[in-house]
Amino acid sequence: MTGRLVGIQIGAASFIDEGVHTVLDTVQERGAVNTVFLATPTWNRTTGGRAEPGRYPGHGIQDDDPGWVGGNYATVHPEFYGNTILGAIGRAPEYDGWDMLGSVMPEARRRGMKSYALMDESSHARHLRSYPNFLKCLEVDIWNKPARRPCFNNPDYRNWHLGIVEDTIKSYELDGILWSSERPGPLDRLIQEPTRQGLGLITCYCGHCKTLAGERGISWRRAQEGYRKLVTWNADISQGDMPSDGAFVTFWRLLLTYPELLSWQSLWADGQHQLYRDILGTIRAFRPEMQVGWNIYQNSSFSPFYRAGQHYADLSHIADFLKISTYSGVAGPRLHTWIAGISRGVFGDADPELVYPLMLKILGLDAGDYASLPRDGLPATYVGREVRRAVVGGEGRCEIYAGIDVDIPVGLPRLGNRSLPSPGDSSLINADTTNGVDLVQTTPERVKADILAAFSGGATGVVLGEKYAQMRLENLDGAKAALAELNT
Repeated sequence: MTGRLVGIQIGAASFIDEGVHTVLDTVQERGAVNTVFLATPTWNRTTGGRAEPGRYPGHGIQDDDPGWVGGNYATVHPEFYGNTILGAIGRAPEYDGWDMLGSVMPEARRRGMKSYALMDESSHARHLRSYPNFLKCLEVDIWNKPARRPCFNNPDYRNWHLGIVEDTIKSYELDGILWSSERPGPLDRLIQEPTRQGLGLITCYCGHCKTLAGERGISWRRAQEGYRKLVTWNADISQGDMPSDGAFVTFWRLLLTYPELLSWQSLWADGQHQLYRDILGTIRAFRPEMQVGWNIYQNSSFSPFYRAGQHYADLSHIADFLKISTYSGVAGPRLHTWIAGISRGVFGDADPELVYPLMLKILGLDAGDYASLPRDGLPATYVGREVRRAVVGGEGRCEIYAGIDVDIPVGLPRLGNRSLPSPGDSSLINADTTNGVDLVQTTPERVKADILAAFSGGATGVVLGEKYAQMRLENLDGAKAALAELNT
């Protein structure tokens, strides 16, 4: 492969349902794809499994897979997991005995295509909690009880992921690894949306985090006390029980009283980035030529608070590439939902229609009216501007790949045999909060415009997402058209 990278994210279900040859031929011929990002391991339906009920794209099996669990779709080698109480990664129960990497990579290579493993941390996945000893790796919340997700600073959890990486890179001749971890920190959650106290989302106060805090001179007791008060503040604001000094002033007063609130947010984010460093080091030690990159959560383009903790200048030192989630279509409903949430949080003093233009100015975004976001999405200029921001921020140290929206679901899930996501589940960010509004749809023209904007902004690659199983094939034609125009 030479020139521009054109990737696509594909899960195991598509290869089983349609056949390896068919899928690879289709994405190469219709989408000009030269790199496949193979989703393993994943316990996340955004990267694994079939399309949502009622959203079938016209290829593959038009039927839900309600029993889908996920896991590793490659062969597991237990000898790489001796340094963790979690043991070897679980083999996905779907398609038992079939090795996605072993089956797809040779066929991709014969077509001149590269193969990357898309590793999804899937920290919210319920099935992970059924793994032996997994509960010993969970975060601890502000009420000193086990939380919902594992702790980045827990050595057994970290070593488990390093075992997965080592197993994969020593067992397969992959061209690269894309590692994805999409979760906001404790302060992010409390200022951007109503957050139910009992969900265990405000973390982490396990022994490992307390030790790290002590090394930094941070009082975990003060941090915990401050976050408990911030949870009460969040609950009051979200219910319309406004303090006499208003939402923002009261929030700022808590920061002044408890500077540990910011320190704890920083401690949490540093734990995530340390895992990035450990993964990079593991790969460099054995496969120094392999490309390593991180998926950047789309909230980085919506939230000035989350953006501040994901500094491209820092991340570019520990990555060969950054894949930024510049999904322009779904960005409309997502941004609409995020603005509604933050207007019941730190900006609870104002209506969403007033908060929205302020956020556009702060974030450097270009979009239409707030009410039109669910219908129109964001324009292609959003993709170009976010790419340029990443290129400039990364100071030329790493490649920038733009995530291109191809039929990412918008609106609440059409349930079928599935249950409604729990509050705090990341899939809810796709939900539009308005009623009776037609939601944005992907078209070949939109895909073409987004790709042209990405490369115009300085991207060296694009990745079609979130997964092939939900993409309408005519929209892949937009990618091919964009590449044809660029090559003329």
